[in-house]
Amino acid sequence: MLAVACAAVAGCFDNRGRPADATPVTSLKALAATNRADVTRLYLRGGAEAIGDDAFADLPNLKQLDISELKLKGIPASVQGLASLEHLYLVRNELAALPDWIGKLPSLTYLNLDGNRLETLPASLAGAKALRWLRVNENMLASIPDALADLKDMRRLYAKRNRLTAVPEVVKEWPLLEDLLLDGNPIAEIPAWAVALPRLKSASFANCKISKLPDDLAPWRRLDSLVLSGCPIPETEMARIRREIGDDVAVVF
Repeated sequence: MLAVACAAVAGCFDNRGRPADATPVTSLKALAATNRADVTRLYLRGGAEAIGDDAFADLPNLKQLDISELKLKGIPASVQGLASLEHLYLVRNELAALPDWIGKLPSLTYLNLDGNRLETLPASLAGAKALRWLRVNENMLASIPDALADLKDMRRLYAKRNRLTAVPEVVKEWPLLEDLLLDGNPIAEIPAWAVALPRLKSASFANCKISKLPDDLAPWRRLDSLVLSGCPIPETEMARIRREIGDDVAVVF
């Protein structure tokens, strides 16, 4: 059985490569010579071949698909038929919009859209109820749709270097959220409700415009890390933050 792989666990490698021990299919020609029902992980990142709309038809057991760095302006239509797909990588393409059917992938748990041209996300993404990890770093998003409040299993939001002027309100509707990374956005305030998120372990606001945190920081004593480097925080406020959060939290100014 051919098991082509990027990674066994979503997000366990960065946006620049794959594990050294992976055995990838690197061309559609190689895919055509394979029993398609045996393919569970398909890696075509940075390939030279044109990807047609039907390229991923008849892959009933595909769990991971990496079609990053292919200059794609749209997601091939055949992706919508991948009912077993769990991890989808679309890093550094030329996507300006996502199709509405993106929310009809029933098994999708990890979606990586880093480095595209997205100005908005479709409300229909709320239909991907299994989604736990959303990466939209380095796009042009000014907001995250309120409709995504339905994604109650969301654990991680990475939205660095977008155009967000506030912590997205939808985040408060994700009770299981553990990681919130919003570095490099023009965010000037962290709302009190963000401090109260019950499962949050890691919060990062590096190079935002934040100069003061909410008065009550006691709930953040449970954090593993808090990153505020590059923010215009006065030394007196830094001292207060360290005092109220405690020594067990790794705070980076």
